[in-house]
Amino acid sequence: MQFGLNVEFSIPRDGEKQEMEHYFKQKDPTVFNRNNVTAVNSVFHGFINEVKGKIEAWSQRGSGWVVEGVLEAFMNVAQYQPFHGGSYMPLPKKLQNKKAIINVQNRDNKCLRWALRAALIPPKHSMNMSRPSRYPTEDGLDFTGIGFPTPVSQINRLEKQNTALAINVFGWEKEHMIMHRLSEKRGSLLRINLMLIQNNEKSHYTYVRRLSALLHDQSKHGDVKLFCERCLHGYTKAELLERHKPECMGQLKRPTRTELPKEGKNKVKFKNHHKQMEALFMEYADFESLIRKIHGCAKKGQATIKTEVHKPCGFLHTIVKSDGQTHSPFVYHGKDAVYRFLMSVLNNEKLMRAGLADKKPLVMTSEDWHQYNSASATSAMKAWSSLSFETCLLCMTPTLVSTTAKATKDAIIRPGRGLWSL
Repeated sequence: MQFGLNVEFSIPRDGEKQEMEHYFKQKDPTVFNRNNVTAVNSVFHGFINEVKGKIEAWSQRGSGWVVEGVLEAFMNVAQYQPFHGGSYMPLPKKLQNKKAIINVQNRDNKCLRWALRAALIPPKHSMNMSRPSRYPTEDGLDFTGIGFPTPVSQINRLEKQNTALAINVFGWEKEHMIMHRLSEKRGSLLRINLMLIQNNEKSHYTYVRRLSALLHDQSKHGDVKLFCERCLHGYTKAELLERHKPECMGQLKRPTRTELPKEGKNKVKFKNHHKQMEALFMEYADFESLIRKIHGCAKKGQATIKTEVHKPCGFLHTIVKSDGQTHSPFVYHGKDAVYRFLMSVLNNEKLMRAGLADKKPLVMTSEDWHQYNSASATSAMKAWSSLSFETCLLCMTPTLVSTTAKATKDAIIRPGRGLWSL
């Protein structure tokens, strides 16, 4: 059942009244048991409250639209017929030819349980594997609260009651395989693949013994032979599939690979010290505190009880310059140690700003000048060697063009105009 409301709104604009209709629809249909009037009323009133909330949200945002009235109320009703398994049905011819499925010929409605038995307790010999007599009735499975025939929606509960199982259910429609559910369970669990076949209103569970044979013609790549049972991704080699399994997160989810660093390379260290920017000043401080007992602070039912507190009583504060010189350290002991420390920091700021403002001329040795001149001359020669005269396509005048820059972006040098980029 699904509810809907067609509501009329109005707003005054330019002296006229404009009207608008909006259709509110319940997001998902609700399945009710027959003659459950209380549940129907509850869902209906919940939908009405949801519509009221949306209208109030519009009004709070200042839309200006006002409700004129409800034009129509809809209630769409349909009979729900879930997929469920029943008694024996023969396989379609194309599925039979794949020789990938065991179809137990049960006479009751417990085909799901017989398919699970075929997976969990395979007979010693492969002869007549479709006969129910080849499988024991004591399978150790917990089917408490599971109905027969069993709809696909109840397999979630079956998995929770049997934690060692992970069940995938496939279907067959228009000569192609479809998927009803893939188990979300992780880890190296026993994964059982079932095929749910249908004929009109009748359905039947079977056991997929060879998943690769079932899915082989579903892939565009003919060399794919192995498939992951969690995401159905195909692989050509067993080693590739085994490498994928620990990383698989399920269908339509990106695999995650965890790689730990090798021994000896599992510690990160900073090595490029030469790339660090030199700090002209560094401040160092060391505090001393007295431990005082706290009395009477415990509260009833409090998990953590504070018994002691640190009271700062003194500090040492100094500045170290990049050349190794230090200012005389400031030492203080007293009650207002924190306040005195902050005052010391502000005073040191003045000293550091004064030091930064005191600019000194750069001292260069003869060797420094030689390296500087050599580098400048070499750079200038490289720059002029990369220039050539060409005719400008815009003004038809001779121009100097950089051949190195031309590879990415034309750089034109004109006499008296400097560097131009086009």
